[in-house]
Amino acid sequence: MPPPHFEYEAENRILGTDALEEDDMHDKYIKDFNEIKSLILEPATDHPDYKWVMLWEGFKSFLDYRRRSNYCNPDSFGMYIYNDFNGWGLQELMENQLVAFDATLKKKDDDALKRTWAAVTALGLWLNEVDMGPFVANEDGEKVQALVGLMGFALLRALAALDHAEELKADTEFLDVPIVITGFLEWSSDLPAYGIDGEAVEWRPHAAGYFKQAKFKYSKGIAGTEKLIEEAEPSDETKLAKKTDKDPWKWTRRLKDYKSLHGPKIGGTKYDITKMSRKERAKHAFDNKDPLADISEKDLKEGNLDLA
Repeated sequence: MPPPHFEYEAENRILGTDALEEDDMHDKYIKDFNEIKSLILEPATDHPDYKWVMLWEGFKSFLDYRRRSNYCNPDSFGMYIYNDFNGWGLQELMENQLVAFDATLKKKDDDALKRTWAAVTALGLWLNEVDMGPFVANEDGEKVQALVGLMGFALLRALAALDHAEELKADTEFLDVPIVITGFLEWSSDLPAYGIDGEAVEWRPHAAGYFKQAKFKYSKGIAGTEKLIEEAEPSDETKLAKKTDKDPWKWTRRLKDYKSLHGPKIGGTKYDITKMSRKERAKHAFDNKDPLADISEKDLKEGNLDLA
């Protein structure tokens, strides 16, 4: 895959007063993309020095959820529904991804670990590549805190699964582990400034601890990896979960507790504007017309509408 946009933003932040203007940064992204586009979708083993790799299943999931992020944004349709609708929709998409992640943990076939890791890689990339402002500013701060914590522990649960399989190491077959860990740390690094702290981010030192335990090189992570790891104050190995398949990090209990407070059913498509009736969309549209009037029911049902 090409280097994601958030990598360029992280690089630019490091430049400080020499940082590029937004248009210049976009031009740099396009230039770099054109230089490496021939590598996209080629086997990672053919390009061992190229670090921006990802399981295909994870990349497809990311593309799907990035597309669906527009479906819960009234601005994408020329509509106003109510305050925080977009934020609630992003929460719903997070829950859908966490439910899917949990389902992979119950699989026992040969590809189970790959599916578990793919779910987490998709989530981590999505959190960084989609505007999470509406989520952070959502009126239900308690649920925001709970979801941040649950997503962080999903990362730890996946890392523990890799550790149990002896794949949490510098030469792991899962080549994007350093990027995923530091991507989660990048996404969550400024959350305390918005009041999202305490238990919501208690997973961060452990994620950094896994990075240290595996002896990953800083160059294998995203821009600014060394600072991200050190500022997360890595846990030592004694505070990390022991190698076991018996629910390390108490993931099952954490998900159950979340459902008891914010469920019992979580996820769904309540905030998916493409699932609304045509009459309801027209009711909330600024021009009182269905913004999807030209889209067939078949296409709407299949959920492949690209609004980007």
